[in-house]
Amino acid sequence: MYIKNLKILVLLSFGFLIIALGMYFDGKNISNKSSSEVLFPSFDEVLPEIAYIEFSNQNGKSVIEIIDNQWLISSSNNFPANTELLSRFFIQLREANILDAKTNREDLLYKLGLDGENKMQLILKSKDDEVLYSLDIGIYNYNIPGSYIKATDSNQSYLVSTNLTADVSDFYWVPTDLINIGKTQIKSIQIYNQNMINLSMKEGELEHTNLTSQFNEIDNDKIIDAQNILTDLQHNGFILKSELPNSPDLKTRFTLNNGTVMFVNFYDIEGKGVHATFDWNYVDDKVQISKFIDPLLDGNQIQVSSVAFLNNFAFSVPQIFFDTLNIKLREKTE
Repeated sequence: MYIKNLKILVLLSFGFLIIALGMYFDGKNISNKSSSEVLFPSFDEVLPEIAYIEFSNQNGKSVIEIIDNQWLISSSNNFPANTELLSRFFIQLREANILDAKTNREDLLYKLGLDGENKMQLILKSKDDEVLYSLDIGIYNYNIPGSYIKATDSNQSYLVSTNLTADVSDFYWVPTDLINIGKTQIKSIQIYNQNMINLSMKEGELEHTNLTSQFNEIDNDKIIDAQNILTDLQHNGFILKSELPNSPDLKTRFTLNNGTVMFVNFYDIEGKGVHATFDWNYVDDKVQISKFIDPLLDGNQIQVSSVAFLNNFAFSVPQIFFDTLNIKLREKTE
């Protein structure tokens, strides 16, 4: 288990390298324009120093920092950041060339989305809290195309060649993949509600193996839905486990053919929707673990995001995830 935990930690940390390596690699193909036309000519020198990234506007801010060699969203309980999305933004910043100078009149900046009410500010800092770069970002003009920007301490605006659109919402920077496990990989499902239902694989199909004479058989479509429920599962947000109610509304256990065991507890929280926690007491080496899932849908896949191994969070999941597993038995009537 120690080896598996180490593998997960490495995968969570790898995002730190994506930005540095990805952008240096992409930078080799930058066109041969003079440095006077480049928006951020010192980008390559500044990049290794970046330890703090802030996106803000009048409505709020999102802060992403290097903490323990990982890019974490410090404004959202140190949840791991979507480093692929962050890398794409920085590539756009590095490749931005100035196309044209625009207005320097403060009263006209609103037309470019660069007034105080509409602009987004980017701030980059070093680990010593030194401001390395600050930029105000306005609207993206799809007709040109290009983005309107200005230095934070200046009213002189410019049009640059790339799309610097981003968001100040923390969730925008969050990886949302959780699990993608195909139906053929599931050996059994235990559902711990008032009835305690055991679904086990027999002759290629899940069957209800502990049905008593008191109850009607479960509709086969419900069993099929339960067998498929782990396909391409994503979350819609998260809260700290410490914010959960004391007891779950539903407990389930999934056992895979390779021996991997996953416990999923569901909490149906009023006003917040259904949240789920994922706990693992064994993970087979055949499980494909990565921060981001490029989903296979052949029914044989075993793909799990490293996000699903985070111990401190409960994830907002689709209502259908809860409803599909919350199977109720119907008593027979004479």
